[in-house]
Amino acid sequence: MAKIDITPVRGKMHLTNVTLRPILPEEEGVWNELMEEHHPLGTAMFPGHRIKYVAEYQRKTVGLACFSACAYHLADRDRWIGWSKEQAMQRRHFVVQNSRFLLMGDNPQKNLASRVLALCARHVSSDWPRRFGYEPLLLETFVDPRRYRGVCYKAAGWLRIGTSKGYRRDGREFYSQTGEKKQVWVKQLHADCQKILRSEQMPDLWQEHERPLPGKQIAPRLGAPRLRSLFEVLLSFKDPRRTNGRQHPLASCLAMLVCGTLAGCKGMREIAEFAGNLDQRYLRILRAWKNPKTKRYEAPKYVTFWRVTQHVDSEEFERAVMGWFAAEDLDPQAIAIDGKALRATLENEDGGMYAVSAIAHEGTPFLSITKSILAQGMS
Repeated sequence: MAKIDITPVRGKMHLTNVTLRPILPEEEGVWNELMEEHHPLGTAMFPGHRIKYVAEYQRKTVGLACFSACAYHLADRDRWIGWSKEQAMQRRHFVVQNSRFLLMGDNPQKNLASRVLALCARHVSSDWPRRFGYEPLLLETFVDPRRYRGVCYKAAGWLRIGTSKGYRRDGREFYSQTGEKKQVWVKQLHADCQKILRSEQMPDLWQEHERPLPGKQIAPRLGAPRLRSLFEVLLSFKDPRRTNGRQHPLASCLAMLVCGTLAGCKGMREIAEFAGNLDQRYLRILRAWKNPKTKRYEAPKYVTFWRVTQHVDSEEFERAVMGWFAAEDLDPQAIAIDGKALRATLENEDGGMYAVSAIAHEGTPFLSITKSILAQGMS
């Protein structure tokens, strides 16, 4: 059974014989203790996915490293990649951070650091997909210029791209200012990583692992004027439901169905989740039911969407929505409704434009998508 052996190496090492491996579960306590004792930052509870490594020479430990989730907000990195805010939300996990790096001993051998870093890059490329199911595209790290110059990273093929703003993450989305600005370095694990990360559509190898845009990020950018006009168009539909016990207007439910579909929802449950993330302003614009007890607007639940779509004619629905596009001087031939077209539209920060960019997407017409969703309500 392997174990972390910190016995010092005697004599000069042949660096080509230095190896790297992920630590075993039973070795994590020793790894943490060594990092806490010898690294300037100590150890930490690294968020998200992580792999801790030990570098060895003749089974003796010569270095330790940790790779974990990347920084949530890093301006110079995001500018270097060139992705949008929405793309960053969906693809940030393809960037992995070298969150700790430590060489053992007071006088590490020359070039040992760059050798270990080179091994790390190769191992993360293969270990990450084995453990977590997807291949990372980019490594990042911070170098404190008060202590180091980043020479070993440069020798290992890393690129310095900027300087941090002096903030430290204290939680998943909370940062505190430390005033300690650090150099930002990156290592490309794929030659076209920038192009892939900022592309409108990622290659299949990564596309299936993109994360969905959270509804709360989409909702604030739904423009009020176009939502009102969409609701008015859908008022023409006759509600087949009995008036007794009916709360949510049919036009309100159908408008949310359209918005959720354009936002990337692929089923009735996702539509309901999307609607539940709309804030009070947009629920009011879409004439959602107002609870007389709480005085708050409430979005329809899954069962409501299911019921109202049972008797909606999908072709009539499609004609109404396409008519709305035409009235708004938009004439899409096909709509990419899996979020790809939405990303470009969401770049409009003032929120004055709701309509999703119209682009050809594998010949998928809006009609076929709405039919498939409406069919869930009829089945």
